[in-house]
Amino acid sequence: MSKWTVLPASLMLMFGASATVAQEVAVAIAVPCVTPSEAEALVGAVIPELITNVGGICASALPPSALLRQTSGPFIDRYRAEAELAWPRGRTAIGKITGPDIASMLDSAFARPLLGTLVTPMLTRGIQPGDCAAIERIVQLAQPLPPRNAAALFVSVIQLVDAKRTDRQKPRLPICPQGTR
Repeated sequence: MSKWTVLPASLMLMFGASATVAQEVAVAIAVPCVTPSEAEALVGAVIPELITNVGGICASALPPSALLRQTSGPFIDRYRAEAELAWPRGRTAIGKITGPDIASMLDSAFARPLLGTLVTPMLTRGIQPGDCAAIERIVQLAQPLPPRNAAALFVSVIQLVDAKRTDRQKPRLPICPQGTR
């Protein structure tokens, strides 16, 4: 933690806040955030890898015909096309979270798929095979939506899950509270 993160937390403690609240303030200050629109672009940019990752987690729980287990065909191809379109905005969101050093490395043709491989485990942590039937149902319901709308729906689901968590881990996506950037 930098001195600029510790200082507000220390002030919070001095004014009677609990250590937990002070720590939450320190974490909130230290973690850059993205707007919901930027988060949607980021998810849109990695959605093919996200589907593949969840499909792997769910391989033992879903039949081979499940949408989540599709590695080729019209379903996944729509998301691959959207990923290419969303990548410039998604790259900006990643740069905002990681800083200029990482952002400058994202211009490579290999950056989007590599980033997808790195980001998707963060987004899918905690998914258990018992969750797969419900996730498959959500994907089936989202299938007719344009891929951009499906990405927005998935971000909303991630936000809902993060809001209900009690384990105090960092959110899957550091989305700014309303009114901040």
